[in-house]
Amino acid sequence: TPFPICARCTGELAGILAAAVTYWLIHPSAAVTAALLVPMVADGIAQLCTPYESGNYRRLVTGLLFGYGLTVLLLTSLGWAYQWGFGFGKTLLDP
Repeated sequence: TPFPICARCTGELAGILAAAVTYWLIHPSAAVTAALLVPMVADGIAQLCTPYESGNYRRLVTGLLFGYGLTVLLLTSLGWAYQWGFGFGKTLLDP
């Protein structure tokens, strides 16, 4: 039976899981994780605008990078929002 999801989506899900597991130990900066999104976007645009078609291995790898990068960016932005909100809340309590 065929696998129920495509190679790119499989890579994205694996990247999301990898980021969720490793984020608390170590994670790259926001600039590096944003750069991890570029390969999948470039591959998708190349397929859209040219006759080029990537293979499953490339789709898996670019999906993995994208899923990891997007999840780390999400978790990092949540941390920033929490810190900003906590700091703002403290200013409301100061006389």
